Amino acid sequence: METLTQCWFTRIHLPDRHRHREEDGSCTGTCRYCHRRLVSWHKGAWALADGLNVSRLAEISGRYLTLYDHAADFVVHRYAVAHLNDEQAIDAFKAALSAEYGLADDDTTLELRDSAASHRRRPVRRLMHRKVRKVSRPAQDTLRSA
Repeated sequence: METLTQCWFTRIHLPDRHRHREEDGSCTGTCRYCHRRLVSWHKGAWALADGLNVSRLAEISGRYLTLYDHAADFVVHRYAVAHLNDEQAIDAFKAALSAEYGLADDDTTLELRDSAASHRRRPVRRLMHRKVRKVSRPAQDTLRSA
């Protein structure tokens, strides 16, 4: 019976010593635990080379606006904003889309999302260290004399 590897539990793959630089600037290697092919573009995060890497796709696709219907859970349209020069032009484009689709109406189910906006609406909770009660122990000398 085979045991499950560390990367199966943690979803973190670590390459072995043999790494190769590819023509596209990426590094390839093999996971030291599951022995599957890995790829990395900045040597910090390694992903499986087989299949679709959503994180890499988001990095290279650039900024975009998404028109989302939250009642139907459906992406209506994605608008690339790489052709716009500055933040004021992007804000004007957002205002034009808002007017076109009636996003200011109260009864609309559409929402315009910006990929550059922060996805965290509240700060990350840090784990609180519990205060450990100190238990007074008798001195070693009193134990020996008893």
